[in-house]
Amino acid sequence: MKKKNWKSRVLTLIMAAAMVLCLAACGKSGADAADLTGTTWALNSGSQGDMTLDKETLESMFGGEMTYSFEADGKLVLALAGTQAEGTWSQDGNTITLDVQGDTGTMTLDGDTLSMEENGVQIDFIKK
Repeated sequence: MKKKNWKSRVLTLIMAAAMVLCLAACGKSGADAADLTGTTWALNSGSQGDMTLDKETLESMFGGEMTYSFEADGKLVLALAGTQAEGTWSQDGNTITLDVQGDTGTMTLDGDTLSMEENGVQIDFIKK
């Protein structure tokens, strides 16, 4: 049984890698990525390793809805559980750099999903 489990994991990894390469080939290039100005993105799902969490579970963990609003002139508004924090954002192709009260990070735009990954945890947002 261990051999089958091992083989299925290798096959899954190969298939996942192939899907990532296909998506990268079909995705927008950095030069023509969608501009996020004027858009708001809401928490949709998250994952760590083999574990996936849906929107409802994450919202219960965070205490409510979580959104990022990308305003003009690089202004960013993070709303979480009824409170707001302001920061800044910039975009270079599909990479978005954020700074909220001194905490910096990056997000990646891939089609209709905006993702943030840190320490093996990925959180995905969808456009509202």
